[in-house]
Amino acid sequence: MRLRPWRLLSWLAAFGCLWLPVFDDPPLQTGAYVQNVTTTSACVAMMTAAPCQLMVRVTASDGRLLGEFAESSARRRHALTVTGLEAGREYAFTVIGAGRLADGRIRTPPPAGDDRAPVRFAALGDSGAVPWWVWLQRNALFHLPARWQWLPVQDRVAAIGERVAAAKPEFWLHLGDIVYPYGRSAHYSAGFFRPFAEVLASAPVYATLGNHDVLDDSGRQALAHLHLPDNEVTGDERCYSFGWGGLRVFVVDFNLVGGRDFIPEDHPSLVWLRRELGRHTEPWFAVASHFPIRSVSRQKDRPDLLAFALPPMLEHGVDLYLAGHDHTYQRFGDGSAADDLPMVVSGGGGKSLYEVTPGARAVVAQSAYHWCFVEIDGPRLRLRARGLDGGVLDTLELRKAAGERLERIRGRNRARAERIDNLVRG
Repeated sequence: MRLRPWRLLSWLAAFGCLWLPVFDDPPLQTGAYVQNVTTTSACVAMMTAAPCQLMVRVTASDGRLLGEFAESSARRRHALTVTGLEAGREYAFTVIGAGRLADGRIRTPPPAGDDRAPVRFAALGDSGAVPWWVWLQRNALFHLPARWQWLPVQDRVAAIGERVAAAKPEFWLHLGDIVYPYGRSAHYSAGFFRPFAEVLASAPVYATLGNHDVLDDSGRQALAHLHLPDNEVTGDERCYSFGWGGLRVFVVDFNLVGGRDFIPEDHPSLVWLRRELGRHTEPWFAVASHFPIRSVSRQKDRPDLLAFALPPMLEHGVDLYLAGHDHTYQRFGDGSAADDLPMVVSGGGGKSLYEVTPGARAVVAQSAYHWCFVEIDGPRLRLRARGLDGGVLDTLELRKAAGERLERIRGRNRARAERIDNLVRG
């Protein structure tokens, strides 16, 4: 009888050991994901649990073999560059290692200068909600199920991922806070790569860093996992632009650094943005960042962005500003006036929602999980914000036309104005 309490304590101690963090985090592993697609090339990336050599076999839409692109040595992080592509085409690819590992597709942008080719892309932010078990994946009870990816991802994030994939965008923008709460590499599988696996294998993601993404090693984890264009001003992928048919997207990092509570006028991101806005000629300009310029939710307006970022965007005729950060949907402006820049806050990608305080400044403000889909057809742009039930929360329609806005662009960038002229004339 005296031994029974000790036996019970022994069992309790053994059970308690199952909850101790005795393992490292499971190695980050992903399916195949497409990155940095141009008219002639693309990157097919993948992370495997153990080092190995991979090959990517690419075929054209008619079944013709384009080529096989293989690595020269074994590694865990794989980024194979596919070359020899043609503009405006679709290709299928297969990743081969110890057998057939993954399949996907690559769709290249329209030929440079083809401003009438349709463009379809998605945008969303703040999707990085992780399931509770990621905090226990280092203990004996959860380590192997997490490593084998048996445990579920967050339902809302997975639902957003499924709807974006079903829309078949040519590319998509992630507006920051890819993984909460600290942007840890160990949480990217459950928080990002698994719930968005289908769309990642068929459409390149272009992401901007959110404030949570930079909490772990100043954002280097996110930049290491994604393969994005870079620039010579900041020397990395924190700011970059890319063209897709008649659209140019500028992705800007407006994170606060060095203990400051504002972005100064000479901040490298602003220097880069002003230069880039003046050197490209696509008729449609969209700027994407994590941080809203205006907000009727928790984050409020950003005075520094109003003072230093908004004026050059108006001067250069930016058509759309996309941001996240506030876990809501908000829209400011409709583009009807020369000094009216439509600004969309799309932070309802899966994390807990914020309240909104609707006012005269916001055309639409809703606390709802959602994602945005943008369609461009020549001189027309239409943005729709869609909820989890498929319903439309908001529709924004813009059209290129002669007038004060176009003449302002002509004074800054005659080549761009001429391309807009061609669209307007039909």
